Order: sequence, then structure tokens, then C-alpha cells
Amino acid sequence: MSTETFKEFEAGQEILKHGQNASCAYMIKSGSVRVFVSEGSREVELALLKEGQIFGETAILDGGVYGANISAVEDTELLVITPENLQDILEQSDPFIRELLKMMIERLKSTNEALLKSETREFMDIVLI
Repeated sequence: MSTETFKEFEAGQEILKHGQNASCAYMIKSGSVRVFVSEGSREVELALLKEGQIFGETAILDGGVYGANISAVEDTELLVITPENLQDILEQSDPFIRELLKMMIERLKSTNEALLKSETREFMDIVLI
């Protein structure tokens, strides 16, 4: 990425909201984040992400919305990944890889939607972001 932009979040601060239009993805430079969905008054934790992990990429690749809420567990610094950044990287890759990625995103999206509708807790624990 040519120019790097970082954002800082304090512990407990909301980073992404489920259903929000996707504008960027993030890579965790330091700290950690909590990934969760709300079911009525209850929250279901899906993952705890740490340094080096990326989130929000699927939503910006397909021009969609974020599939979960994400908040900082501790003071956290994130590298902002714009759709343009990802597009530049993808344009340099093989056309087969680009098509494969599109197909995988569609499958991931439909799997996430099905799992989120499920009332079975064990399935909720494996939802992909």
C-alpha cells in the first residue's frame, strides 16, 4: 500500500456496526478487537481478533455491508485498508485467482447468513467474518 493510514480506538469503543455500509477493512497493528452480533437484547461473541489479523475485507470486496459488530477490547491501533488498496492488489493477481476469490466471497456470505439465522449456539461459534 502506497500511503498507510492508521486509526486508534480506545478500549470499548465501537469500530464497525453490523449492517453499516462497508467503507474499508482493517488490519490490527496493536491491541485486540471483539467480533459479535446482537440477537435482541443478547450479544453472541463470534471471535476475538489480535495483532496481524484483518477484518472487514469481505464486505469491501463485494461492496456490501459489515456482517458483525466490532469493538476494541483494549486500546487498539488499526491499519486502514481501502477498497482501492485491495483493488490494486487484486489487479496484480491472476484472473483465475480473482474469480476464485469472488466465488469464495459469495459462498462465505451465504454461509454466514444461514448460520446467523440458526438458533444453534455451536453454529454461531464458527461464523466467519
